Amino acid sequence: MKYLSLTLVALSLLFFTSCQEDKASTPAKLTVAEIKLDPTIFNQKLEEGLKVSEARKLKAGDPVTVSGKIIGAHSVFVDGRASFIMGDPEVLTSCDLRESDSCKSPWDVCCADGKDIAANTLSIQLVDGNGMVLKTGLKGKNGLKELALVDVQGVVAPQSSEQAMIINATAIQVKP
Repeated sequence: MKYLSLTLVALSLLFFTSCQEDKASTPAKLTVAEIKLDPTIFNQKLEEGLKVSEARKLKAGDPVTVSGKIIGAHSVFVDGRASFIMGDPEVLTSCDLRESDSCKSPWDVCCADGKDIAANTLSIQLVDGNGMVLKTGLKGKNGLKELALVDVQGVVAPQSSEQAMIINATAIQVKP
């Protein structure tokens, strides 16, 4: 009987310990809240802006309004980040406008010369108060999609360079 009691106590301790270990080793499921974008970003009426090639001549900190089309690469939106590429549709012809083009991404400009692509595309991003790109996708927000015509108002980002122009947007208007 004493042996049976010790066995039950040992099994109870083992069960209790193993249950505690399961709870401790099971990570808590974290939920990531969708970042709510300020609706005023999309509700402003913007005037026609500079062409992309003209905007690329500006320096970090310069205010700008630029007009273009969401084109430029196989993937023009950055997954999980408030960023996209826009280009000048008067200079760059997207694949959807090329006859007999079998490109999988109609918004790509892969047939254009690399120098023309570099000179006529730029990145648009929404940033927080610390200058960090917001952790939310923009595709589908307020009509933003591949091949959309847009006007963007903002400031040339501090990390912009001659090779990579970046605009920190304060307003984005999708044209009808």
